[in-house]
Amino acid sequence: MTRNKHLARRAIGVGLCATPILLALACALWPREPSPAREAAGLVLTASATLLGLWNLYLGYGRPWRYRRRHGSLAGYHLVSGLPLVGTLLLVAGCVTAFGSPLVGWCGLLAALIDSDGLPWIPVHTWEDGSLWDG
Repeated sequence: MTRNKHLARRAIGVGLCATPILLALACALWPREPSPAREAAGLVLTASATLLGLWNLYLGYGRPWRYRRRHGSLAGYHLVSGLPLVGTLLLVAGCVTAFGSPLVGWCGLLAALIDSDGLPWIPVHTWEDGSLWDG
C-alpha cells in the first residue's frame, strides 16, 4: 500500500507539473485563429519566457561551468538563482492570450523545455528527494 501511495503522489506531481507543456501543445495544435493583436501579445509573452529560460539555464549550468574552467574548481563560487517560475507564468499568460496560435504554442513549448527553473522541471530536480515525494 505504501509503495502505491508513493507512486500516486509522484504521478499527481508529474501531472500537475506537466500542465504548462500540455497547455503549449494545445495552443499549438488547436484549430483556432486568434486576432493579430492577441497573437502579437502572446508571442511577446512567450518570447519573454524563452529569453528568461535561456537566462535561467545560463545561471544554473553555464555560469558554474565557466567558473570551474577558469578557477579549476567551484571553491569560492557563489550560487545565483534565476527567476524561478516567472518563465512558467509568462508562458501560461502567452498561451492563454493567444490560444490557437501555432507560433505562440511552439514558442511556449520551447520556453517550457529550456527553462530549468520552471514548473515542468520540478519533478526532474526533486525526484530523488524522498522527503518531498514519500512524505
